[in-house]
Amino acid sequence: MALEFKITPEENAADSLNRMAHELEHRRNEPDNPFRFKGAMSWGWHTVGLLAYLRLRPAREKFDAWVQDYLAEGSPHLDIDRDARWEERQRLSFLELLDIMSEESLPSLKPEFYQGWQDRMSRCRWLRAQVQQILGKALDEKHRERLLALLAVYHRLIRLPAGVTIDAGLIKENLPALLDLIEMLIDKTAPGTSKLIPALARCRKALITE
Repeated sequence: MALEFKITPEENAADSLNRMAHELEHRRNEPDNPFRFKGAMSWGWHTVGLLAYLRLRPAREKFDAWVQDYLAEGSPHLDIDRDARWEERQRLSFLELLDIMSEESLPSLKPEFYQGWQDRMSRCRWLRAQVQQILGKALDEKHRERLLALLAVYHRLIRLPAGVTIDAGLIKENLPALLDLIEMLIDKTAPGTSKLIPALARCRKALITE
């Protein structure tokens, strides 16, 4: 008999964060392994994507229609014909997420992303203000720069089919910034966060004890 599982975004996020913790715990004694942070980076950014969706989707009506399209709930049922053709541009990229979560005064990371009759920077600041109101916090310049360094490594190591020279020290130095972002995105009042908090604590402990 076939097994069918119903997986919520909350459960998916908790699973990914626990996988990140597992990777950090089990790779911390492998300083000569060039891939020691690959799993942690992959699961960490995956967690960010899910948590950002979970925090922003309930407030999607506050945004313009073109932003709402990125936050549509969609059908929970697997449709091979539809889902096999899904493309990255149908969701907010990590760069776009970092941009809209930034402090209003910071330069835009992707000006061409913003649409509307106003100039792009005005649209950017307006959207950032909405997001900050939802999250209760925004990324300052230092935090954003550390996340951009990790995003660059993520793209080169995991997304791009090309060779790359990786600085493990750069990754380790900036990984706490990714954990801070994950904590910023966790809605501690939501019932689905009970597994996220201890998983995040595991990640932090694994980095401290390296």
